[in-house]
Amino acid sequence: MPLHVSIVTPEAPVTSGDYEQVLAPSILGDAGILPMHRPLLADLREGMLVLKTSEGDDCYAVSGGFLEVSNDRVTVLAESAEHAKDIDVERATAALQDAEAQITSLESGSAEYHNQLARARRARARLEVAKSLAH
Repeated sequence: MPLHVSIVTPEAPVTSGDYEQVLAPSILGDAGILPMHRPLLADLREGMLVLKTSEGDDCYAVSGGFLEVSNDRVTVLAESAEHAKDIDVERATAALQDAEAQITSLESGSAEYHNQLARARRARARLEVAKSLAH
């Protein structure tokens, strides 16, 4: 029995389909979801969401949101979700370099400092997912 997975962002649905396993970046650590998993609601962090089938993996860069598991249905409500093949590596690299440069000039307690830290985490996640496509 497969898991029915839906990924949705505020802009639009991203994908929906049946998968054998889901690996998701929870704020408490990576969560592995298999069929018959108990109900779960988890906060997501920036990272790689992996949807597994016998034919291979679909990888997405997600940033924030929630993961809900119930009755072999997995719903990912993400602030953003980008498939590995859609990631512009040059743009993500430039965003990471810019965020890191900004961080060095900001006061560590400021809101802008934390915004740039989050921007750097998102860029790193996008680069990690893009690299997974090469493997």
